Amino acid sequence: TAPIPDPTTAPIPDPTTAPVPDPTTAPVPPPTAPPVTAPTGGGDWVEVYKDDFESDQGLFMGTNKRFEPISFPDGNWSLRIKRTSQLKTSWIDIRDYSQLSFKFWMYATGMEVGDNFFFNVRFNGETAFTPVDEWVSGTDFSNREWLEQAVTIGVPAGKRKIQLQFKGDSDKGNDRVYIDQVLLEGNPN
Repeated sequence: TAPIPDPTTAPIPDPTTAPVPDPTTAPVPPPTAPPVTAPTGGGDWVEVYKDDFESDQGLFMGTNKRFEPISFPDGNWSLRIKRTSQLKTSWIDIRDYSQLSFKFWMYATGMEVGDNFFFNVRFNGETAFTPVDEWVSGTDFSNREWLEQAVTIGVPAGKRKIQLQFKGDSDKGNDRVYIDQVLLEGNPN
């Protein structure tokens, strides 16, 4: 019989010597199409509001919110939230809808793992915004990649108007999220 080699004398390759690429340094090409799919849930969805921010801020209020050259899929302009800033729309008429779908494209820079931002809504007669969804860096998105996000919003009985709000919740001045190609659709009553 052949002798069995001693396993302690054989060299074992070090698995940590191979370089591991940093996922935030390599540019990621944007998807090739803007949001065009209809919301799920049946019904006849109707466009309520749509904007690519190429000519102005649309229904989003405030100053110093529109920035270039980050835009999806083409063009030059998008809106930006930075650190704890917010983007808020004027009131939007939704009296004919029982359900809303809101889609947008987002692109983050400088967001550390755990930094996040929220999407909130407020209906007529309410003083505070209600959280609808939250996106967390390192879990829901990475820096320097375009992602499409979508939320569905039920419209309470008797509500006629809505305000939409993006709200940053990060701690450094270089924490930025760019918003583009927003689409609000309604499912008729």
